[in-house]
Amino acid sequence: MSQLQVTAAPNADVAGSRRDLKDLLTHQLLMVLERRTVRVAVVVVMLLASALLALFPSPMGIDYGWVFIFPVAMSAIAAGLGEGLLAAFIAAALCGVYAGVADGFDGIMVLGVVSSRFALYGITAAFLGAFAEAHHSVQLKLHHLATTDPLTRVANVSSFYSHMATLELERNPFALVVIDIDELKKLNDTYGHQIGSAAIQTVARVLSGVERTSDLVARVGGDEFVMVLKKADAAGVQIVVNRVRAKLAEEVVPGTGGVSVTISAGAALYGRDGTSAVELIAVADASMYSDKRSHKAELVRL
Repeated sequence: MSQLQVTAAPNADVAGSRRDLKDLLTHQLLMVLERRTVRVAVVVVMLLASALLALFPSPMGIDYGWVFIFPVAMSAIAAGLGEGLLAAFIAAALCGVYAGVADGFDGIMVLGVVSSRFALYGITAAFLGAFAEAHHSVQLKLHHLATTDPLTRVANVSSFYSHMATLELERNPFALVVIDIDELKKLNDTYGHQIGSAAIQTVARVLSGVERTSDLVARVGGDEFVMVLKKADAAGVQIVVNRVRAKLAEEVVPGTGGVSVTISAGAALYGRDGTSAVELIAVADASMYSDKRSHKAELVRL
């Protein structure tokens, strides 16, 4: 029994490695084909190759028209129904041209060839394209659920760390701002957790309102948010934090009879305070807690 376990484990490892390699190659191929220019070039090459193959007589009398299914299928899977049907029409037209060259340009005959081929290729494109679009829609929804905080609709902690990993690879300047809601526990104890959730949503809405398209706002804890500001220096961070505080002062948490939210904030700059997510978070956290203790309107480190 023990010998069987020893010999089976390597086989399982090999199978797992092969599966991982296959998944990696498939993922990389799909990423390449998502680029429209590359995808169109590949489909055109495949259509031309299929057309050239159709020029040569089959040794067994087999119709080479079936090879056009490959570029049609690839186009439909990679780009959806629209491009798949376009590839199907081009393939059918090429079949009609070759039929006309071989047997004389009889209009009815050519039209019949084009119609029958388009029916075959079009059905293939329609089936695979519809499946691909449905799959893509599901993937987008799953990605949204996996990367979005359900209460605030901003990015979640997983999305934040993924974004930080990308920025670490890019090595471009950015600022990390850690923001903590003041006295959220007191708000919960006084008005209830539903009001506390409303306060969290208020902060998320204000943060989203001041972020640029290149920035990221994420909720990373119960009452804690982060902002990742690309190409921001200390002065730029202070401007953003002051703007957030000013807007929060104008907001009233629903159901509190006029209570507004205040925040404590701390920041770290890439390069100056560290180059990894762990280092930057530690510095920004320390700055935020210092700000909370001092109750000043400005960031202590900045």
